[in-house]
Amino acid sequence: MASTKLCYIDPVSSPDFLPALSHHFQCLKDDDTQIDVLSLRPGLPWDNLEYHSYEALVSGDLMKAIYWAEKAGYDAAVIGCFYDLCLHEAREICERMIVTAPCQSSLQTTSLLANRASIIIGRNKWQQRIRENLHRYGYHDFISSLPESQCQVSEYLKQTEDDLEPFLNLAQKAIQEDQAEAIILGCSANLGIYRHLQNRVSVPVIDPALAALSQAKHAAQNQQHFGWHTSSQGSLETPWCDPRALSYFNDAEKAIGKIVRV
Repeated sequence: MASTKLCYIDPVSSPDFLPALSHHFQCLKDDDTQIDVLSLRPGLPWDNLEYHSYEALVSGDLMKAIYWAEKAGYDAAVIGCFYDLCLHEAREICERMIVTAPCQSSLQTTSLLANRASIIIGRNKWQQRIRENLHRYGYHDFISSLPESQCQVSEYLKQTEDDLEPFLNLAQKAIQEDQAEAIILGCSANLGIYRHLQNRVSVPVIDPALAALSQAKHAAQNQQHFGWHTSSQGSLETPWCDPRALSYFNDAEKAIGKIVRV
């Protein structure tokens, strides 16, 4: 039986992306680690969270999925969206489980490897949300630029190696003109392309989904070894003293759609 249980929550309702995620995460699996990839309940009619209104509509199910994951015995969970949707709220309702997300994890990982980086995003629409996170995490001055690929999330899901030339051009321009020392892919749907780009440029290229899951795994192991778990004090005080909060989460399992074991 695995000693570390991790789950990656894809906050987009369609389960069709789960096999690709499961294949992508094979590199992090070992005999001591269980990794499950799950979608939220079916019925939400989109394949992205590019719009703030979509974020709001999915947030309730996502919070219930986080609650369910802790009660199901997971040591750490990943919220699989580069906007880091509900990350701070999710940590607030966790008594021990670690919660990570792609943007913060990518920034923290990259800061160990470089002094400046660029994030390749999809569209201008994404700029505000990502810049808000950069300010919140204290990485605004760390990011040299946010070059745009002019792609929507739905296009990322269909990418092949033949589609990578525009990304290569953006990465090279960021390195040459913006003095980027590393490249972060600004969408958790950019599965697998980091390695192809990294082989052609001279700097690290960070896959945000892998960064978030790798950090979750490491943090879960730290919890087991050193007792470092999510705090419940101060700004992270949990709401469970109010019985109304617990009653809202009674049906948390209904928020879960499909689960795929890596």
